[in-house]
Amino acid sequence: MKKYILLTLTFVVVSSASFAQRALSEKVSYFDVRTPNNLLDESVKTYNVDVTIPYTMTAEELNAQSLADFEIEKANYDNVVKESELEFEERLAGYNDDLKAAEARYDKEMKDFKDLTLLERLALTDQGKKPQLKVPAKPRYVLPREPVYVLPNYNDHLIFDNKVLADGIKLLGFERGNDILIAINISKMVFQDNGGQTFYSQPTSLRVMKGTETLTEKTFDDAFKFLTSSSSNTINLERYEKNNVLKIMREINTFLNEEHGFIPIASTIEIEFPKNKKREYDILENAKIKAISAYRRLKKDASSETRVRSNAELLELREIWLSELSKIDYKDKKAVMNKAVAKMIFANLLRVDISLKAKALAEETLELMQERRIDLDLGYDDKAKFTRLEEQIYKL
Repeated sequence: MKKYILLTLTFVVVSSASFAQRALSEKVSYFDVRTPNNLLDESVKTYNVDVTIPYTMTAEELNAQSLADFEIEKANYDNVVKESELEFEERLAGYNDDLKAAEARYDKEMKDFKDLTLLERLALTDQGKKPQLKVPAKPRYVLPREPVYVLPNYNDHLIFDNKVLADGIKLLGFERGNDILIAINISKMVFQDNGGQTFYSQPTSLRVMKGTETLTEKTFDDAFKFLTSSSSNTINLERYEKNNVLKIMREINTFLNEEHGFIPIASTIEIEFPKNKKREYDILENAKIKAISAYRRLKKDASSETRVRSNAELLELREIWLSELSKIDYKDKKAVMNKAVAKMIFANLLRVDISLKAKALAEETLELMQERRIDLDLGYDDKAKFTRLEEQIYKL
């Protein structure tokens, strides 16, 4: 009798386990985007950048000037040598006079020293004050080094290529084209001394235009700012100015992307699905595959068209999940589409709604799930998971 009861209990446990649908999941990394402060019109897909600079010197001109200066220096080398020889002769003549003066000074000091008493001489000797002949160092002739050509340091010169500066501006989420124009006008740097310190200003204007319409306008570095605690006549002004131009361009790029760009943010999403050994969940497995593929296309440099296409696919998958959700039998644990599958679908719907920042859709999904809260019979882990998702919805 006991053996019969044990076998019956075993059958019940195994039978119940066979109908319990374990949730599988797959995580995928993708790049979400930060919503810009000022969304551009949907028709804007491309941008062009034009940079105007007050600097006309080119690297070729600097190299040519440097070579010309070197040729002058090389041609003048013989004169430099002659001047150095004359200077040496003067220093040598001066040395002979200095030597005679030193010897005369020593003779006088020794004469005075010898006129002292023995005890006085011993005392001065112990104190290290006995007269000594201090011979000046004899000048040594050093031949001037022959001129050697050295390439100029471009960092010390205001050499810019406005096309290179324009290429450095990247409006994230858009491609190069002519839908809008980003016009940047850089002025010369103005230096101002105050109390031994140097201040500067370098007004730089930015305009984002669509045709003749100005969409965004801002001026950078128009007010005087502290530069260094040294006066302007002791620093390399061109180096400071060059570094400041590059700093302004970085600030403009950051501002543009905060205003209009789609800054990528590394993200991860988890898609749940039931085990499909008997091919009973083909629709859900295909939906999972398509969702993973849609997110994988959202790379860091994905274009706006790619993101729109992926979002459209995810919305289509949302309809598939909702359709499958309508097939759920919440009362029958043995049903193919039971409440365990419903939990997976609800989790997918909420996660995708949140990733799309579709607050209205997420709230609809949450309301639909709340209506089935009792039927879902959520366990401790499920409650914690859905609570976290619910909190994310409220933050959208």
